[in-house]
Amino acid sequence: MVKLRHFNVTKRVDIFVKLEYMNPTGSHKDRIALYMIRDAEAKGLLKPGATVVEASSGNTAISVAWVTSRLGYKSVIVVEEDISPVKLALLKALGAEVVSAPRVPPEHPDSMINKARKIAEERHGVYLDQHNNEANVRAHYETTAREIYQQLGDKVRAIVMGIGTGGCIAGIAKFMKEKLGNRVKIVGVVPMGSPIVRGSGSIGEPIEGLATMTISGIFRRYSALIDELVEVSYQNALEMMKKLIRCEGILGGLSTGANVYVALNVAKYIEDGAVVTLAPDSAFRYTHLL
Repeated sequence: MVKLRHFNVTKRVDIFVKLEYMNPTGSHKDRIALYMIRDAEAKGLLKPGATVVEASSGNTAISVAWVTSRLGYKSVIVVEEDISPVKLALLKALGAEVVSAPRVPPEHPDSMINKARKIAEERHGVYLDQHNNEANVRAHYETTAREIYQQLGDKVRAIVMGIGTGGCIAGIAKFMKEKLGNRVKIVGVVPMGSPIVRGSGSIGEPIEGLATMTISGIFRRYSALIDELVEVSYQNALEMMKKLIRCEGILGGLSTGANVYVALNVAKYIEDGAVVTLAPDSAFRYTHLL
């Protein structure tokens, strides 16, 4: 947890950024990959040498490939055809089998989600389904949220989290509402034009890790815990990412920029205490944008 020193908008409120890019593969998705796989083991779905399947072109793909390699499972990662060469190389280095799918809406028969389901069925593997898997929520409820509360306790007045699968904001919101009730405000961050705000069929600006085309099952189940939704443009996320690197030494990625952009605005109407947000991954995955 790092307190912003150069961006605070008021002396009464501190803004903290949790540096999740310090996890082994460089993102907060390590948490959910481990939890989802352990959950599948506990349910008896995974046996030694079994195949784990997930649909992701981002951080979850890398985290799942890493966890499966450590636990002795095979992994098949279905990615969109325009995945970056760097991520593709890393997935293969981790031993994952990579299958490409076209960039089409999730309901399309050839989407990476539908292709992942089909592969899991054909190979008798386990499709993790991060957008609906309750273990995704539990990972952040039992770890991320507890770590925040252990460090800041009742000082937390607002939680600002990006919404992708919804697992992170759902797990943290559930924990914080149980501890602090309505004293804590939960603010969700989505890309400009996201279907979460504009409705199904809308396509948001491309901020990796945030809900651009989909509304997850997790979000639908836990949306009542979220007090406010804020849209952020790609340009504002990018500019804030660069400012954080230069002024604070926080090497966060695009979604970090979006989160902090909103956190700064939220701090303006919080009377005291702390606003907390996340750096879900690092700028090293976005060096082409710097």
